[in-house]
Amino acid sequence: METSKWEDRREVVAFFVAPLVVPLIMTAYVRDGLILVVATMAAYLITVLVAAPLYLLLRKLNVTAFVFAPACGGVIGTATMWWVCSMFSFDRPADVLAIGALTGAAVGTILWLIARPDLARTGGGAERAQ
Repeated sequence: METSKWEDRREVVAFFVAPLVVPLIMTAYVRDGLILVVATMAAYLITVLVAAPLYLLLRKLNVTAFVFAPACGGVIGTATMWWVCSMFSFDRPADVLAIGALTGAAVGTILWLIARPDLARTGGGAERAQ
């Protein structure tokens, strides 16, 4: 039995959809449209350059439990905001780092929920990975 079209595309969809959570969360903290556009572009850039290779590595190592998605996303988001804080001065850098952790964890969670790396993708359909 062949895999469905959804099974074949779910990882690609996950990497397109998950970074959209960054501007959604940031609208609660930022009202400047330009900052939201830059945050969206940065979210996609970080997803391609950092999250995608990490996802592929973790999947290859069979480290696919749900808990790793928000944890890795939170670390990536915090590191990204740490870099932003080092380039610009903020009155409350701890709050900025917390926003980074929140958005990163949310991106990781949504990516995992859509891509479901815990499911094996062999020709017979999706089954739980052992």
